[in-house]
Amino acid sequence: MKPTRFLRDYPLLILLCAFVSLGAKRGWATPLNAWSISCSVDPGAITVKGKTRTFKTSTNHCKGGVFAQRAEISSDSISPTAKGAYLFETNIAMRSSSRQQFTIFQVHDGRLGCAPPLSIDVTPDGSLLLKSDIKTGEGESCIRGALNERRSAGKIRRDGTEQKLSVLVDFDGRGGFSVQVWIDDMPQISGRYDPSKQPVAFKSKKLYLKHGVYSQRVFDYVMTSREMTVRKVKH
Repeated sequence: MKPTRFLRDYPLLILLCAFVSLGAKRGWATPLNAWSISCSVDPGAITVKGKTRTFKTSTNHCKGGVFAQRAEISSDSISPTAKGAYLFETNIAMRSSSRQQFTIFQVHDGRLGCAPPLSIDVTPDGSLLLKSDIKTGEGESCIRGALNERRSAGKIRRDGTEQKLSVLVDFDGRGGFSVQVWIDDMPQISGRYDPSKQPVAFKSKKLYLKHGVYSQRVFDYVMTSREMTVRKVKH
């Protein structure tokens, strides 16, 4: 195999080989790999069997906002002054006849109003969409589109096909981070959240991850997430 083809076909493998030189086992013990149900959900909406979590339609039990459906888990938090790159990986299988857009992954800081620092949405056609706002004040006072709403070429299917989702978040210790996303080990989209350039920006007091299905409208679905892990791959 030609070297150029290897670089093209296995970019995630190469990147991780560079990151994991410090030792992978140490990276498993991170607050971002400790998960619990976000707010609460309808009975049976989130279940765990072995290494597989199953998410099903639930009303939104969190306070505020206009989104009606939520079945999500959230991690413990880290300080915005913490540095390091964290790799979230899971094998997802979504089954739904609806084309409803939904959020599958977030980096959140607990803000009320505005989009979080990072939201990865699955759009009606299956492409991934990076969304982000820089919050500047109370309510919906924010700078929209901090990540320029980039879309992926790859698609998340809704026919029950299992696909590997990888998200690398590299925190800079100043409340910002860069993000890279892969589907089945192929690079899709990347961006950078940097509130430090906005002197009036809302200051995050914590940062944590969220995963599941979060949507503006209620729709029927079943999504499994198998062997989900978060590892610290760079200090």
